[in-house]
Amino acid sequence: MSEPHPVHALLAKLEAERLKLVKKLAADGTLPNEAVRELANLQAALTAVREEMEAHGPQVGWGGETELD
Repeated sequence: MSEPHPVHALLAKLEAERLKLVKKLAADGTLPNEAVRELANLQAALTAVREEMEAHGPQVGWGGETELD
């Protein structure tokens, strides 16, 4: 099986880190400013990666010559 594109690996790492942080915040029961800021940064990075993947993905009626897969 071929290795995933680095962008897909990055997406998986960001999602795992976000989930880990959300679970930690839920377990702690508090919302320290630094943790919330870190969560916001992770979400912004996830959004940017997903947008780039979508922009380079195949679309109906258009070629997907620059797809990230």
